[in-house]
Amino acid sequence: MGALSVACSSDVGDGADSPAASAGSASGGASAGSSTAGNSSSSSGSASQAGNGGNAGASAMTGGNATGGNATGGSATGGSASGGVGGAAVDPNGGAPGGPASSRHTPRPIGSKADNTAGYWEYLPPHYGNGARYPLLVFRHGIGENGNGTSELTKVVVNGPPKLIEADQWPESRNWIVLSVQHTGDGCATSQETVDFFKFALTNYDVDPTRVYLTGLSCGAIGSWNYLGDHTDETVAAAVLICGDGRSAFTKAGCNLGKVPIWAFHGEADTTVDPKGSTETVASLQACTNPPAVDVKLTTYPGVGHDSWTMTYALSNPQNDIYTWLASHHK
Repeated sequence: MGALSVACSSDVGDGADSPAASAGSASGGASAGSSTAGNSSSSSGSASQAGNGGNAGASAMTGGNATGGNATGGSATGGSASGGVGGAAVDPNGGAPGGPASSRHTPRPIGSKADNTAGYWEYLPPHYGNGARYPLLVFRHGIGENGNGTSELTKVVVNGPPKLIEADQWPESRNWIVLSVQHTGDGCATSQETVDFFKFALTNYDVDPTRVYLTGLSCGAIGSWNYLGDHTDETVAAAVLICGDGRSAFTKAGCNLGKVPIWAFHGEADTTVDPKGSTETVASLQACTNPPAVDVKLTTYPGVGHDSWTMTYALSNPQNDIYTWLASHHK
């Protein structure tokens, strides 16, 4: 297996990541979840899953042996909008129109909004602007999509949620704000970048602050793990991290990292980011007792290499419904 990365190197095609430097290991052995039924459409073999304490096969609806974060309503694929901005009345028929998801997906280059120091793609759900507050999902891409935040923003839509939105494969019932932010420069996004972007998003959008979610793939997942290692549950209600490395985050935060519900995914044949970056981190969190992890899950894909994100974001295996799981958690 290749070494784990914090600093990432050059593109290897199709938005894949090629991490270079080792992130170091944390305590705890590999997770021992048993195999669950149901093959993923692009996976050779069924996904192996383990919830808290190593319980295997927990459904995505319950998120393993969760000790908190029950759903408070909303559709099966997304939490419902809540409250009124500044106490204003909510107009259920107002705001942004319905229609294809791509019609509400807009590139926002650096400087296009006040205090916007990062380029990103903005997806607004139908009726956004009607006085309600909406869940927020922030997506962080892999190293292949790093760019200048202006003319290179098109790179961001090749993977993950923005790819699904552009293809009109994002249902209206998943009524979240989705902001897909581009990292400039080399390597993975820093914790401070994520802090700054959350502050920007919460200031400039009608966000329900109890439903802020984070997801990333490869270098984006590594950066997201590192952010959670520094800031745990300050802002984020739940995170889905795909083919990343959380061992240095666990070294920083210890069992406090488990204050955030986390679902980690990894291909067992990944030679770009070592699967131990997910399996060892989840095993360490599952062993925590003070405090115990709120809800930590691991899904690995036998025979799958670095691209374990396409099948995960597209819900190729309905058991791995990350969107329902995210929506079940709130602060």
